[in-house]
Amino acid sequence: MHKNDPPPQHGPHFSTEQYLSHISAKQMSSSLQTLCFLIICFHCQVNAVTIQQSPLQIVKEKSRVQIDCSHEDSSLLMMLWYQQRKDSLSMTLIGYGYENSPSYEGEYEKHFQLKREGILKGALIIPEVDLSDSAVYFCAASTQCCGLMPLPR
Repeated sequence: MHKNDPPPQHGPHFSTEQYLSHISAKQMSSSLQTLCFLIICFHCQVNAVTIQQSPLQIVKEKSRVQIDCSHEDSSLLMMLWYQQRKDSLSMTLIGYGYENSPSYEGEYEKHFQLKREGILKGALIIPEVDLSDSAVYFCAASTQCCGLMPLPR
């Protein structure tokens, strides 16, 4: 059947619009099933956790900046920090870590510090901020990160 074929006769309550919708739905069936599967999978992974982060800060160059982050779920052992520059929609991972073991991505260790105050609180510190640090910073919490680090003992 093609889109331009006349609709089959199924009775007085079956319209051309329903026929065309049926064809479109049939053609999109596998894509829709995949999308529904992804939505269901992501839905299973989502927890309702409130993460508190410092408000907007406007600072002078060369000053020390600390961005605090906290949450209330003690099962989220990993804290992650991301940077989003104004000219980009993507976020770049700065670093992540458990309570006492931060790991940094690339050159970020030279310019940023990750601090943890137990499982529920942490901070991103920029000891000497400069203009290139202008960005939005995001904190996230997880039970694990990327499968790269074993749980601390």
